[in-house]
Amino acid sequence: MSITIETILVFVLLMPGFVSLTVLNAIVVRHKNDRVTNIIEALVFSFVVYSILTAFNYSPVSLAVTDKDVYRPVVSPEHLPLAIILSVMLALLLGFSMTKDWHMKILRKMKVTTRTARINTWLDVFIDRSSGVVVTYSDGRRLSGWPSYYSDDLEEGLLYLRNPAWIDENDEYTELGIHGILLTKKDSIESIMFMGDAAGR
Repeated sequence: MSITIETILVFVLLMPGFVSLTVLNAIVVRHKNDRVTNIIEALVFSFVVYSILTAFNYSPVSLAVTDKDVYRPVVSPEHLPLAIILSVMLALLLGFSMTKDWHMKILRKMKVTTRTARINTWLDVFIDRSSGVVVTYSDGRRLSGWPSYYSDDLEEGLLYLRNPAWIDENDEYTELGIHGILLTKKDSIESIMFMGDAAGR
């Protein structure tokens, strides 16, 4: 199978975008997109990468004039490493901003939107809150602890509590003497109450 210049050009054009997309999906919880959406996102990432590189005269792809005054794309392999490095840096920066919700906080303050950068409220609460929790079961039992790990998906509802302790009707704590306990949806959790930031045990 012969590889044409056009095939190489398409590969070079999309490669930085797919690198950024792969890194971003690895570090940020996102909705699963279809193939068309992924290609569009890769094109957007590639456009940003090439725009930055072109501003500094480091673009891996340029146009050259042939002897017949015809413009043909030319690939500069020596600039590809810069494109890949910038792709990774761009994805890391965007991923950090999405996790911290920084760009959406600015937009919310500007009254542009009320949304966050995360995919659900479950993640919003557990990422933004740094405190101990009290889990109340449907039968009235209460369990306290520190949420060390939690599911990305609310429907899965897994929650790992570190240093768990039962709370009785007199608000007395009974330590379980274990590192942690994994709670699942089948545990019939009725509510999760977040304590003050300095109130955790």
